[in-house]
Order: sequence, then C-alpha cells, then structure tokens
Amino acid sequence: MAEEQPATMATGITDLDHDSFAHCASFLSLRDLSNLAMSSKSLKSFAYSDSIWLDRFRELWPENFPLSRVRKAYLNRRTALHQFKYYDPFVASLFAEGYYSVDNILLDKNDIIFSQGPAIKLAKIDSIMSGGSLVTMPGHNSRVTCLRLFPLSETSLAQSEAQTEENVLLTSNCDGSIRLWWKGACRRVFGGWHAAVHTMSDKLLGNGDVKVLWSGEHYGSICLWSLSSSGRRYRQALKAKFCGDQKPVKWMSVVGNKPSNLVTMSGDSKVRVWDTTKLSDNRCVGLTSVRRKPVDMKCHENLLYVAADSSVVVLDLRIMQKVSTAAICKPKIFSLTIMPSKSLVCTGGLNK
Repeated sequence: MAEEQPATMATGITDLDHDSFAHCASFLSLRDLSNLAMSSKSLKSFAYSDSIWLDRFRELWPENFPLSRVRKAYLNRRTALHQFKYYDPFVASLFAEGYYSVDNILLDKNDIIFSQGPAIKLAKIDSIMSGGSLVTMPGHNSRVTCLRLFPLSETSLAQSEAQTEENVLLTSNCDGSIRLWWKGACRRVFGGWHAAVHTMSDKLLGNGDVKVLWSGEHYGSICLWSLSSSGRRYRQALKAKFCGDQKPVKWMSVVGNKPSNLVTMSGDSKVRVWDTTKLSDNRCVGLTSVRRKPVDMKCHENLLYVAADSSVVVLDLRIMQKVSTAAICKPKIFSLTIMPSKSLVCTGGLNK
C-alpha cells in the first residue's frame, strides 16, 4: 500500500512579506492596486505603503520625489498632468522693442526664435535668465511671413553624424525670398524675384538625399524648391511651379498618410489638395471650402482641422467634405495646434 504523502500548506497573497509584495506590485496597474487595497485591511496597508508608490514616482519623475505620503503626492501629480495643470518653472519677460509686433514664434530646444517685421530675433533661455539680451539675425528687407524648423540632416549642410540632431531655420518674407539659416547665419537664399511668399510647407518632401520645400505665393502660385542646391544664392533651386486661382496661399501642410500630397488654403477659404507626383498641369485633385474666414489649419493623416471664427471644423480629405466640428471656442479662435500625440487639438482664444 502506497505511503500517504503529507499535506502541504497553500501559500496565499496575504502570506507574502512586504518586500515580496512590493516586487509583485511593480507588475500591477493603478486599478489593480486599488482593487487589492479594497479587498482586506492587511492588503490595504501593503498597497498604500510608501515603498510601492516611491518606485512608481521615480519612474515618472526621477529627479523630484517627496519624502512622505508618496501615494497621495503621486496621485495628485498624475491627476494634475492629465488635467493639464502645469506650472512654469520660471517666468521671464522678453521685451521685443521696436515698431513692429511679433508675427511668428518657434521653440528650438533651448532657444526662442521669433520675427518682428523684417527682423528675426533669437533668445537663448539660459542667457535671458542670467540677464542676457536678444540676438538679431539680419538679412530680410521686408516683413517675415513664415518660420519653419527642419533637421539639418535633410539638407546639404550636414557634414558629420554629430550634426544630425541640429535644426536649420527657414524663413520667408514679402520680397519673395526664402532664406536658410544655420548657427545664426544665412547659408542659402532661394528666389527673390517672385511675388511675396506667405507660407511654407510644415514638412519636407522627398526620399533619400533629395529634399524639397513647398511655398505659397501671393498670387496663388505653389513653388517647389530643392534644398540640396549649393552656393549661398542659388536661383536655379526652383524645380516646379503651378498656379491656383490668383488668391494668396496663406496655409500649407503635407498630408500625413500620403506625403506626396499637399493641402493648401487661401484667404478666400478655399481648400485644395495637390498631387505633387503628377507631371501634368492639372495637379489639383481636390477642392472644397469652409464657410467662415479661416484662422489656421493643421493636418493629421486624412483629416484637416480648420480653425474658422469660433469653431474648429474637420474635413475628410478623401471625400473633401466636412465630417464634424471638433471644438467651439467663443467668441473667436486666434490660433490652433495639434499636440504631438495627435489626439488633442489646442486652440487659443480671447484671454484663454
């Protein structure tokens, strides 16, 4: 007769010591921890212990964590982030003296770049906080209309891999010229004999070493410029030009899921989609319009977000029709942008 095996005691979660429980908790979500805490008093003391929440705090904010009541601090900070309750680490006032107002502004890592009339000004944040002054980049003779930042690696200026993380600045103005800036100096000048350039594409088009930039002119023309040209002033950089309806092209964006297509919007609220791969003159493959006067537009995949008056309307570029109203901000919207996650639309209004 077989010898009877001694019965073994089962080990439950309540039998774990504190260190073992803390290790297991690292694989649980916030909801799982909350469910455990509500199941028994002993698990609640484990689930709410500082050692568990201190590890979670370090994962998100490694340089700053409280010394006590970590769980409450973690949840408060997480809630504040999800509700966009951000606090500026410092406040500095930049006085842009001069007759002209500030028209365009960009943030390039630790630098603030903005235009004021024909001048382009650079503010280094570290220098400003220590009492430094603005740096003016001369070059344009008329009002600057648009600023764009692109990776240095997508131009012919990059000479080493160490420079691939740097950006170049492209500016356009009312005299019809486009300038490429790097390290505070003008390196290329494109055009200069056409009508005023109102806008430039938000992305570069092309594959490999050949990168091109699109620009929109005052009389409705769309111009294609090669950034791989050499020389400081290279007029032959103009590779193509096609016309719209004689209305100024004010906004321009590359279609997200089809980089060969370009969407433009003129001051008369007409929206056009251009197929840049077509060799014929009829490159406009889509046309529609918005009812109110446009303020700005942003493109995400097949959707075009247009801020007009007090609302943001969404156009589906596949059918060239309005599909929804994304936001309403009364009395009027002044600016529009899409967050990097592409799931949030931010608007700027009166005192908002």
